[in-house]
Amino acid sequence: MTGRRASARSGRGGDGDLRWLLAVALLWVLLGLLPLGLLTSSSIRLSDQAVRSEVRDRVQTTASVSRVVVEQQIGSLKQLVSAYAERPGVRSAVAPGSGTPAPALAGTLRELARMRAGISGVIVTRADGRLIGAQPPSELVSDVRGTDWYRAVSRQQQAYVSQAYTPAMRGMSRAVAVAAPIRDTRGRQVGILAVVYSLDAIQTFASEAAAAQGIQLLITDQTGVLVADPRGKLYALTSLREDPRVDAALAGRTLFTTQRGLDGPVLSASRPIPGIGWTVTAEVPADEALASAGRLRDRVLTVAALLAALILVGLAFQMHTSRGRRRAQRTLARYAQALARARDEAVTASAAKSEFLAKVSHEIRTPINGVLGMNALLLDTRLDDEQRHYAGTVQESAQNLLGLLDDFLDLSKIEAGRLRIESVPFDLPRLCDEVVAPFAPHAQRQGLWLTLHLAEDLPQHVLGDPVRLRQVLTNILGNALKFTVQGGIDLQVALEGSASAPGGPPAADPAVLRFTVTDTGIGVGPEDRDRVFETFRQLDSPITRRTGGSGLGLAISRQLVELMGGRIGLDSVKGVGSRFWVTLPVPVLTWTAPATGQLGGRRVIIADADDESRALADRMLTGAGLTVDQTADAAAALAALRSAAADETPFDLAVIDLHMTIAGGGSLAEAVLTDPLLGATGVIVLLSPGRTGAPWPAASRPQERAVQSVTRPVSRRRLLAAVENTLGTDGDQGGHPDLPQHSVPRPGHRAATAAETTVRILVAEDDEVSSQVAQLVLRRAGHHVDVVGDGEQAVRSALHGRYDLVLMDCQLPGMDGLAATTEIRRRQPDGERAAIVAMTAAAMPDDRARCLEAGMDDHLTKPVDWQQVLARVSVWTGMRTGEPTGPEEPEIAAQLSDLPPEAVAEIAEAFATAAPETLRRLRDAVDSGDFHTAGMAAHRLKGSCATVGASRAADLCRHLEQAAHTRSPMSTGDDALARLDHELRLAVDELRGLAGKGRAGQYL
Repeated sequence: MTGRRASARSGRGGDGDLRWLLAVALLWVLLGLLPLGLLTSSSIRLSDQAVRSEVRDRVQTTASVSRVVVEQQIGSLKQLVSAYAERPGVRSAVAPGSGTPAPALAGTLRELARMRAGISGVIVTRADGRLIGAQPPSELVSDVRGTDWYRAVSRQQQAYVSQAYTPAMRGMSRAVAVAAPIRDTRGRQVGILAVVYSLDAIQTFASEAAAAQGIQLLITDQTGVLVADPRGKLYALTSLREDPRVDAALAGRTLFTTQRGLDGPVLSASRPIPGIGWTVTAEVPADEALASAGRLRDRVLTVAALLAALILVGLAFQMHTSRGRRRAQRTLARYAQALARARDEAVTASAAKSEFLAKVSHEIRTPINGVLGMNALLLDTRLDDEQRHYAGTVQESAQNLLGLLDDFLDLSKIEAGRLRIESVPFDLPRLCDEVVAPFAPHAQRQGLWLTLHLAEDLPQHVLGDPVRLRQVLTNILGNALKFTVQGGIDLQVALEGSASAPGGPPAADPAVLRFTVTDTGIGVGPEDRDRVFETFRQLDSPITRRTGGSGLGLAISRQLVELMGGRIGLDSVKGVGSRFWVTLPVPVLTWTAPATGQLGGRRVIIADADDESRALADRMLTGAGLTVDQTADAAAALAALRSAAADETPFDLAVIDLHMTIAGGGSLAEAVLTDPLLGATGVIVLLSPGRTGAPWPAASRPQERAVQSVTRPVSRRRLLAAVENTLGTDGDQGGHPDLPQHSVPRPGHRAATAAETTVRILVAEDDEVSSQVAQLVLRRAGHHVDVVGDGEQAVRSALHGRYDLVLMDCQLPGMDGLAATTEIRRRQPDGERAAIVAMTAAAMPDDRARCLEAGMDDHLTKPVDWQQVLARVSVWTGMRTGEPTGPEEPEIAAQLSDLPPEAVAEIAEAFATAAPETLRRLRDAVDSGDFHTAGMAAHRLKGSCATVGASRAADLCRHLEQAAHTRSPMSTGDDALARLDHELRLAVDELRGLAGKGRAGQYL
């Protein structure tokens, strides 16, 4: 008990000591720091006032002196011109019936120039404005009656200085005209003498004043136009009338003010120049002028800080022993709180990132689902070779888009080091062709050339990750195309270092591939070369601000290249262009096979106006053993072909630009095909992506002659494949497998095999457009399809309709897809179990797990790959519907205008029925303030609009959805809802027009 009392007393004594120490500390602060602070503040204030007063006097004195100097210079010039106008020789020159010869006027100009430097022209007119003479004659105005100096002298009858203007004389940026009346012996005005005076002397005076005193002078004429500016040479008329300082001086007032300039605050004084109406403004940067006050302030603060530090150090030393333990405890508590906050922030950030990635995936995949479905229907229609090539390019580009989306979702995996790099065989030249092809139309539209150069000794098949390599090259090419406004882009692929000879066995060590993308764009400065590979970093340029971007492409590319064991770098010169390079080690499986010997000795002529394209094709064909002639002229090509045929040594092949025409406007390719004399010559046409208007050439006997096509940029693989097809050297009359027009499988093939077994399919989808796409694709494949729009209908139909397969959207109104699946599984007998497959835009791994836990059999991510769906129907239903075809690469865009009219009509009617109803629900939700329902309606309408290509309406829906999520105030009178209604009407009209109705139908 005694010990506890002693401890209590000890604690109370410790508290008393602490209170005493606090009292002492407070006393030191009051007696030491407070007076020190007051003294420091007073010293700084007095020094600042003294410096400001000195700067004010200096600036005002400079302005006053400059005003006097300028007024004297211009005043003496006026006196000189007035005196010269009184000379008898000048007076006689304007007398009636007389004229001033050019030599005399030139002498006048030389004499005046000797008297005053800067005089570079002279004009003599009569009182009525008729020009008597001018020197130099070709560089001065011929009609002076519209000039201000003519009107002023005629009205005031005295000398006048004109407004500043930019003369047409070489070497002179700006000048004024100083004019004086010419009077006869009786004092009447009979003419005007005007001299052109260069303002370079005024500019020199302003520059010298700025250099000598560190004060800048801004001198303007009577209209506020800038006459002199020491900051740079003036080349154009610049008005400072909006500047309050100039405006005050033009009004005759003097002014001293502090205002914000381009580089910060400036102190300035303005003065009028009464004699000529000009103004002069002297200004000096406040930071520079008050630098001495700042230095004095810094020294005072430094001394005060040292004194305060000494006081605090002494005080801290006294309190250190008694407060050490508590300080340590507080520090530990602070660290624990900081760690807890950091942990909570990390968990929150991780959850927010996952939610953001899921949202991005959902928003992108939902509209793409309709696009891919429509393009699958497009590929099932009758297309020519060029159209099928473009459709195939769309398909490959869409696959790249989805690959980029997956990579964005995997960004966290890349940062965590959990991204797995594949090692599978792939065709290297084909991959390079497929990477470049989607960019060709964009380059054509921008007026850029796009070329692909593959080295002759390049491997054919290698081991690696083609998806990641495609992503890297796509990012680099897209970046080059974005920042190139003239010239073009070139992709070169070659071997770096030694490797096995072509045709030999695979190399023991990996071959090192070097990919080089060269452009003639804006280039990158040395200070920004490393920044371009940083995450979320972009160069500050007008192109970046205009086009935007995420700043992730090159950063992800660098990480992917490093994960694949390669290196990436940049060589660039700002304003000239850039060269991105990637080196990648890969095991070689097979080398490029040599060209077939059957091509040796074959004669070919190349007719192409593009020198680069013609030379590239020449090198490729010559390297394959063909004998090549080339020309850039269509008439010369046709003459050479006919001459060789007449000599019984015809060309075996003609490679012709599709847009080359002969006299009369006809196509050169069609002229070759329809000429009976040239029947032994095969034809390959070169196509320019995005360039339309040229008719497809047709032979007079198409059953005997076919036209092969190669789309630019030309590659060796595709060109030689077309040559072999045309000459029939590959032994396959059905076409070479490398040709792009034969590389895209058609969805129609699947319909033929799927018809063997009809499957009953229920589609549960609330979006009318997406359900229409599903019906068209599945019914064309021979299946029976029914569609329901909500979860409760899906449950009733699945339980009573005896369906083999249910495609279930997870976000259904009322009962969602997961709940509907759970209910179906609970109530469905085991013997009647139907396969249920999720069809949703949710693409995160947890979404798939939730679908499987609810009782679904599989998970499809939107956009749906319908070829994969058709191939897997037999797997899901346990029936054999033919050999499954491998999944195609999805498309990136769909053109409904090329679909059959019946299909477009069905989609148009579905959209015209669903869109107004969804818009009505959106309006009702906005009126009632139901943000959740408004967001859901806007989201659904956005997906429908994006599916049919109504991009403007989709953008409006996205803005409304964001406003609903942020609970921003909205009303039915908002401009966005009115514009959305208008855009929906336009979309319906366009869809019905495509369906062949030719006019707008009923919308609401």
